[in-house]
Amino acid sequence: MTVRRTRKPDPVDSATLPVVPTGAPAWVTPELIEKTVKVWQPYYEEELIPEDALAIILGAGRVFEYLAQGFRHETVCRSGSSKQP
Repeated sequence: MTVRRTRKPDPVDSATLPVVPTGAPAWVTPELIEKTVKVWQPYYEEELIPEDALAIILGAGRVFEYLAQGFRHETVCRSGSSKQP
C-alpha cells in the first residue's frame, strides 16, 4: 500500500537560507549549501560558512569524477606464482 502525502511541505523562508558563494556552479542551490553545512558541521570545531560548504561539495564531485574514470592504468594480473627474470 502506498501512502501519499496530502499536506504540502512547509514553504522555505528564503531569508534563513545561506547565500550561494560567488562563482559557484549554477546547480548549487542555497538548500544544498544549507544541507551540506548541516551534515558536515558535527565534524568541525569551527562554524562552517557557505564557502566551506561549496569546497566540500566540489571536492566530493572531484572524488566521484575520479572514481567514475576507473583504474584503466592498472594491469590485471592472474594470481599464482610470478615469474621474475
